[in-house]
Amino acid sequence: MGDAANQGDAQGSETMVLIILIAVLALIGAVFFVYVVQSRPTQKEIEPIPPSRHFDGLFEGNRIVAPVDVQETDERQNLLDRARHGDLRTLGEARDARGSEVYEQVLNTLLDRAADSQENLEALVTHISKSGELRANKRLAKRVLENWKAAPSRRSTIEMIHIAALSDDAETYARALDEVMDLWRRGYLAKLSSDELVELFVSQFWVIAPESRRGGGGYALKRRLLGLRRELASASPVR
Repeated sequence: MGDAANQGDAQGSETMVLIILIAVLALIGAVFFVYVVQSRPTQKEIEPIPPSRHFDGLFEGNRIVAPVDVQETDERQNLLDRARHGDLRTLGEARDARGSEVYEQVLNTLLDRAADSQENLEALVTHISKSGELRANKRLAKRVLENWKAAPSRRSTIEMIHIAALSDDAETYARALDEVMDLWRRGYLAKLSSDELVELFVSQFWVIAPESRRGGGGYALKRRLLGLRRELASASPVR
């Protein structure tokens, strides 16, 4: 009986130890699982969501294009309004900030204002000629040419040729040369020597924009200048 009791007690102890061991292992496993779960980076940590911003639509530039266009339109209108009142400074502002299209509009607006005023036209021509930066256009060159025909002189001839060159148009410049040569041959520009005319024609040719000196028109103008130099080298005006 004593041996049987001792054997039962031993088996019970082994069972208890086994249960405790299983419990300890289970606890260790649970702790390890919790540690692994807590240590794993979350989806938010892997791919953070950027902060919300203003939605610009499919094309982000669309949001700012309209205000810029409106601003440019307002600035253009301001320049044209001032030009209608004779503000010659608008030419420089249009050239510096807005490009050739607005510059042309401003110049034509100033020409419109000078349509019935010789004083306004002379002020415009003087402003452009003395600036060293501003350009003319074909319309202004034609207007100056017509005025020059009415009262050709040494000074007005030089000014007319200069404006024709500033128009950056080869045909316009060629026409101005032909008009001067026609009057010089008939003796109306005797105060300009042949050497002075050659110097004037050639120097102002280089005032024309480079792109206008190239191509068919530029090539024809160069040939015209060469012919005039030969003529002036051997001819004298009628007196």
